[in-house]
Amino acid sequence: MSTPTPTSASSLPPGQPISVTPVPMRRHIFLRLLGFAGLLGLAGLTIPFVYLWWAHRLTHSITDDAFVEAHIVNIAPQSVSGRLVRFLVEENDRVEQGQVLAEIDPVLYRDQVEVARSKVEGAEAELRRQEAALARLRIEVPIQIEISRRSLAAARADESQAKQSLKLTEDDIGHGIEQAQAELEAAEADLVLAQQEYTRFTNLQKVEAVPLRRSQEATRARDAAEAHRKLAATKLAKAKADRTRIEVAKQTLVAAEKTTQKAAKSVDLAEIGYAQIHEVELLTAVKTETVTEARKALISAEDQLKYTQVRAPFPGVVVKRYRHLGDFASAGVAILSMYNPDLLYVTANLEETRLHGVAPGNPVELQMDAFPEPFRGRVVWIDKSTGAQFALMPRNVVSGEFTKVVQRVPVRIQIEKDERWTLLRSGLSVRAVISHGDGDPHWAQQAAREMAATEARYNRAKE
Repeated sequence: MSTPTPTSASSLPPGQPISVTPVPMRRHIFLRLLGFAGLLGLAGLTIPFVYLWWAHRLTHSITDDAFVEAHIVNIAPQSVSGRLVRFLVEENDRVEQGQVLAEIDPVLYRDQVEVARSKVEGAEAELRRQEAALARLRIEVPIQIEISRRSLAAARADESQAKQSLKLTEDDIGHGIEQAQAELEAAEADLVLAQQEYTRFTNLQKVEAVPLRRSQEATRARDAAEAHRKLAATKLAKAKADRTRIEVAKQTLVAAEKTTQKAAKSVDLAEIGYAQIHEVELLTAVKTETVTEARKALISAEDQLKYTQVRAPFPGVVVKRYRHLGDFASAGVAILSMYNPDLLYVTANLEETRLHGVAPGNPVELQMDAFPEPFRGRVVWIDKSTGAQFALMPRNVVSGEFTKVVQRVPVRIQIEKDERWTLLRSGLSVRAVISHGDGDPHWAQQAAREMAATEARYNRAKE
């Protein structure tokens, strides 16, 4: 049965009215019911998904502004410059701690080491000579002082003996002169008496008052007294002549005194040796310091030579080379960059409006384009400042021009290691889905300490 269709106005004669055949009411109601049922079914299917999406958005903070990061370390020659004569690594090479990465021409620094070593040898030889002189002085000076003191003691003994000898000589000669003078006086008295006896008996004998023999005895007594007087005079003259012995003794005493003075000065001069020892000790200390400085200079030169070999400060991956073989490398200018794979983490820059519910220790789903399955992680800490604080050109709103912009706060996320860990690359983009919750502060503190310990470990390796 065909459905009647309305007659077109163009096919009717002019002036004839248009007639429309109405659609049956039953079919019209059916179509409406069918559309309404379709809408209900579509709503039944869509509402659960919308609810789940909305509930997920309420319980999670999501950002696409997240990246895998690592501590990129720029490796540069340390305090040496020169032409690169060896380059032993390429980009993406894995290196071990202490492995030689490149070498700078060492000829100049090797010569400096030889010059420093020769200075050390010269300084050590001079120090040995000075120490030998000091040892000799320490032996000789006490001996010289002892000899000088003994000489002084002997000189003083000789001086004392000369004084005693002078006194004894003066006493002996004085007594001798007094004795000779007394004998001369006695002899003269005897001579006077004998002369008187001689005169008296001579006169008596002339008159023959006494016998000739008595006169002769008086004459002999006079002659004996005269001889005795002459002998006493001779002794006196001899005793007086012995006074020269006193002058000799005095001269001996003067010589002894001069010898004593000279010996005392010798002791003083010998004791100056202690000052010489102190001076040589100071010179030895200076020479020791010179040797120390020379050795330090040698160590510095050896360090400079050692620094011509640029070594890996920690096990890691070379990610960039800035120089090639034959290039000139300057001190402090990076020749390559590397990082430690153990320090990979994710930094998510989260809008400040999405920080509510985010706490250290919360679980995170890390979706990466390079991997079909997401990684798992946990929040370590939330930065205390926004990224805008460290922009190269910070905003200046003093002029009054201001547009509010939602700021982003860096959030560090630790990546849980699995079998894909070695395939991670620094710089990969990440979609971070952070679950809300109270977090686990104890775990976050422990994780932060472990990261710091890992970084400190390879920092100590560089030292």
